[in-house]
Amino acid sequence: MKRLVPLLSFILIFLAQGVWSMEIAPGLHKTVLENGLTVIVEENHRAPVVAVQVWVKAGSAYEKDKEAGITHLIEHMIFKGTEKRGPGEIAATIESMGGSINAFTSYDYTCYHVTGPSDIMETALDVLSDAIFHSKFDPQELEREKLVILEEMRMRRDRPPIALAEAVMAKAYVKHPYRRPIIGYPETVKAITRKDILNYMARRYRPCYIAVVIVGDVEAEEALARAAAYFGQAPAKPPEKFTFPKEPPKTSPVLVTLDRPVQEGYFHFALPGPNLLAPEAPVIDVIAALLGQGESSRLYRKLRREKGLVHTISSYAFIPQGPGLFEIAGTAPPENLREVIKAALVEVFRLKYDPVLPEELKKARTMVASSFVYSRETMQGEARKLGTFQMIAGDPLKAREYYEAIKKVSTEDVRAAAEKFFTPQAVVAGLLAQGVGELISPEELKELVEEAQLEASGIRPGEERWVTPTIKKKLANGLTVLITPQHDVPAVAMTLIFPGGLRFETKETNGLFRTMAATWTKGTKKHSAEILAATIEGMGGQIEGFSGRNTFGLEANFLSDYFKDGLELFAEIALEPAFSPDELEKVKPELLSAIARQEDDPLQLAIREFYRLLFSPHPYGLNVLGDPEVIKNLTSEDLKNAYKRFVRPDKGVLAIVGDVDEKKTLALVEKLFSDWKAPNEPFPRDKDVPPLLEPRISTINLEREQVHIILGFRATSLYDEDRFPLEVLNAVLAGQGGRLFTTLRDQEALAYSVTSFLTFGVNTGGIGFYIATAPEKRRDALSGLWREITRLNQQGVTEEEVRRAERWIVGRYQTSLQTNSAQAMEQALNEVLGLGYRFGLRYVQKIQEVSPEDVQEVARKYLENQPYVLVTVGPVSEAEAD
Repeated sequence: MKRLVPLLSFILIFLAQGVWSMEIAPGLHKTVLENGLTVIVEENHRAPVVAVQVWVKAGSAYEKDKEAGITHLIEHMIFKGTEKRGPGEIAATIESMGGSINAFTSYDYTCYHVTGPSDIMETALDVLSDAIFHSKFDPQELEREKLVILEEMRMRRDRPPIALAEAVMAKAYVKHPYRRPIIGYPETVKAITRKDILNYMARRYRPCYIAVVIVGDVEAEEALARAAAYFGQAPAKPPEKFTFPKEPPKTSPVLVTLDRPVQEGYFHFALPGPNLLAPEAPVIDVIAALLGQGESSRLYRKLRREKGLVHTISSYAFIPQGPGLFEIAGTAPPENLREVIKAALVEVFRLKYDPVLPEELKKARTMVASSFVYSRETMQGEARKLGTFQMIAGDPLKAREYYEAIKKVSTEDVRAAAEKFFTPQAVVAGLLAQGVGELISPEELKELVEEAQLEASGIRPGEERWVTPTIKKKLANGLTVLITPQHDVPAVAMTLIFPGGLRFETKETNGLFRTMAATWTKGTKKHSAEILAATIEGMGGQIEGFSGRNTFGLEANFLSDYFKDGLELFAEIALEPAFSPDELEKVKPELLSAIARQEDDPLQLAIREFYRLLFSPHPYGLNVLGDPEVIKNLTSEDLKNAYKRFVRPDKGVLAIVGDVDEKKTLALVEKLFSDWKAPNEPFPRDKDVPPLLEPRISTINLEREQVHIILGFRATSLYDEDRFPLEVLNAVLAGQGGRLFTTLRDQEALAYSVTSFLTFGVNTGGIGFYIATAPEKRRDALSGLWREITRLNQQGVTEEEVRRAERWIVGRYQTSLQTNSAQAMEQALNEVLGLGYRFGLRYVQKIQEVSPEDVQEVARKYLENQPYVLVTVGPVSEAEAD
């Protein structure tokens, strides 16, 4: 009864507005309040989680040239204080209840979103409405946040794929505002004033442009009433008159080049595409899957497997409210980039001349349609889908129409869309590499595009609630089987996992497990890699190998209609891998490319160096991606020997979660896996970890716009009780409401990225403090990290900070386990590590039992007067290092 009176009050407010909701589909409600604001609620009781999202039809496309970046700046500032909440209080309020709060800006809209336990709904509505309608936009906070965004710009320029993508967008559009980066430009962001923000808010943050979307474990009537109470008081305003400039057709191919000191070559190509409401939109989505998504896709098969031109390649569709794009991106040796342009465009242009095979089209349709199914596994995924279609189409049900349209895409639809959009003169080709200007000229690009068009035209191809009981059984051969039925989404996930990975490697074998995992799915004794990929993707599924620091294995997803066939293929790959020399040689360039990209990314480089200093000579100090020379020299026999030694049923765990019948599934598992025998030799033992006796410092001098600093210490293992207060300590420091963020970013504007992180192994662990800043702020940033560590050791933490951190950890943990694949991996991982598949329940309890005294005790134990590791990556020499 305690809840009845306030709920009745909300409902009376709702009814007083004269607004009634309509159930536009089973469990899906929509209403428009008197002020023009839309509320959408979908009940989903899959997990005790709710997603509350506020969508505003205010994207960077609605900006004037001189205010470029203002939408993104507002998104940053919206959480920086209101009339009743100070800076940091908004994030702290949500995180204190176990939720997470964030926002994103797109070209067409901005979304402010909260995800967390279902009882967070009203707090989320209160906080979000307060932030959107009553933000103060304090001038001092504004100036600090501008500095943060300038750091974000530097970070983006340091990342080759992002820098290239933005450069291509600037040329793919001539007049449309999509040509501008969402983040804006340094000169425009610096010039924005509080008055500019208020004027923009008055134009775009009107109720008629806002939709509140709530999806999760809620009652629709209550959710609608409370949303109306918090958002219905804003005064109504008519829509603003706004006209986008018409984008003129291109008359000649455009070349975009960026010369950067990188090891890898990067490419990004763009062609015109439809808007979301155009009939060709679902067709282009299917084309993207057909051409460049999955290992059986045309681009991957032709450019990666057959020709060996690229290390990575994929295609995707940018389908916004305005004119869209079809894009292809990837990496390749710089000397191959010229040939990559032609080879990729040949495959694109062929769609205009050669009909797609029925089997190929069916596979692509299934792949795209399955993404809609999988999005239903999380509250935030479903809410984002509804919000997107409400913003652009004005109707969340259009998402279902889009899904149905995908399933009906025909061969003729593909040809017609390709004919309409894939014209040679519209090509924008972007390349990033060292000395890229010597590779190709604009005139040569035009010739390549013409050659690709001619070649394509002359070629004919031949080609119930969230907690569900888990059944556990150990087979006679020692394999542990976990089966968890979840019938609300027609999909199934499975994970087969073993002890292994980095912990059992040496300098001489560094990269062995990663190479084995990558090659594992590339063919069996019965089927080739191509046939496997096409078969799996045709079932809307995927099977992939994985390898980490403590474990390795296989994971898979399938639509439940294909579960039996999918499990049979999964077993075939698990038990009868070919590890053929040819496939191994095809995999190696992809693995080596990832290591090259690691060298190009200063953050990844810093993390790799941090772990090397923190743990060496233990295997945890090796590169988790492997040693390039080791990978180059690995043989098929090396993989087969490692497989025989480490892939054994008595050490394995198979977890299956999803829309299955447990009895039938267990019978099928026994049939497929019971003949698998364990070897007689003993399993390898973990290596001891030598103590860290003195500080270890490393400086890597790179020509970049930011300096990346990681300061850290040794910690403890997965099994030590200290891990729980350490996780709470980390949560006090991390997150938008954490100390590092509020102090070093919000108050001192030293960085865009600042956080702390933990890593736990089977016999050791570590804690790190990371900040990325401008070179001239390096010493201040490092001093700031030390200051916060000293403050933690001397003053400890408050009861309020601990409870907020605990709720944040638990809320994020529950939110992370919404999908079948996440649950399967979590169960299997905990079981194989000896924690038990039910460890999650104990984990939550242990986190909630941590006290402020426990946190200060582990802070002093691991951070006070202990040898530290310091890594600095960026434009700083050894002599300048602290």
